Amino acid sequence: MKNAKELDEVVRESFSLLGKVLEESNSFGLESNYREAFIYRHARSIYYLGQDVVFLLESGRLDSCQFIVRAMLESLFKLIASVKQSEAAIQILVSEVEADMERMKLFDPIACAPGIKCGTDFAAKLRKEYNITSKKKWSTFECADAAELVDKYRGDYFVFSGRVHASTGGIMMQENKIGAGHALQTLLFIVIYAAGGFVQAIQTKTPQENLDESARLIRRFVELIDSGIFSELDRDLNEN
Repeated sequence: MKNAKELDEVVRESFSLLGKVLEESNSFGLESNYREAFIYRHARSIYYLGQDVVFLLESGRLDSCQFIVRAMLESLFKLIASVKQSEAAIQILVSEVEADMERMKLFDPIACAPGIKCGTDFAAKLRKEYNITSKKKWSTFECADAAELVDKYRGDYFVFSGRVHASTGGIMMQENKIGAGHALQTLLFIVIYAAGGFVQAIQTKTPQENLDESARLIRRFVELIDSGIFSELDRDLNEN
């Protein structure tokens, strides 16, 4: 496959960069800062889930890749929203805790009472501490909008959701092995973009070097898209 070596290099270097910024930030006491801890956890999740996707693709196990990449997109939306809007991380966290408490009330309000009280008290504490009055639910779309990644939500996220929700169209894509190239393309976008966003919000040992590397990888990634290699990957898999 033409440009296969270049693709392998970009995959390796993209994960290397994200792993590097995670490692460099480890010594700066992230747990004392909700926003930084929030961004760190989503970046770390992207790093490990992305490696799983690469392993599955290399092993020819394609059916679950889109499930994982969709989850990675959700993490990216939340991560970048928190980079662009300093209050977003804590607001998303509060909305998640409150939504979980509402679900627990529907499940079994009596048996779950201790957990409901704990979660409700925690959310109330955060609202008071950070002066949060907004009732915004921070849906996936709202996170993507705040991250200025609505096109990714309307495109990649929508396509991968068909598989997650077992729609007929999504299952047909699985049967015809459609989407492996698309999944890898989206995965690379997520990993590179997460690394670039991360260093804008969290202190690392070599911030400018990391930003420059992110920009360089984005340029190489765009060149790979223009080369048609991701569409070629889909065609090769269908032929095999």
